[in-house]
Amino acid sequence: MSKKRKKAQLKILNEIRDQLVLQAERWGRTNYYTPLKLEELVLEQGHKIKGDFLAERSNLEYEMNLLGTDKREVLIKIERLESYIKKADRTIESHERNISRLLDKMVGDKQAISLATSYLKKKSLISVMIGR
Repeated sequence: MSKKRKKAQLKILNEIRDQLVLQAERWGRTNYYTPLKLEELVLEQGHKIKGDFLAERSNLEYEMNLLGTDKREVLIKIERLESYIKKADRTIESHERNISRLLDKMVGDKQAISLATSYLKKKSLISVMIGR
């Protein structure tokens, strides 16, 4: 795929994303499609696509082993699917890193947060006895 075609596709996808956010704002969901939410949606779809590729690979393997079809043709299809699966894995890892970066920006200083939560989790050691 040429660079020019990739740029055109990315431009269209960005326009669709912008329209989605705009429509959500018009319907009253102003902060629903945050950058984190959009990354989660892309990651979810990446997992679904990878699952479809894996299902197709297992179908092709079944066809090759049990039905006895043309093995050369099926092996070529499986080889193509393997490259698509690897690309899906790379895309999923990329979006997982993006989500991690977004969460790190939202969380801030991890050491200060862990210190604060440790203070909250500590139970007081003072006991009061009420007696006669």
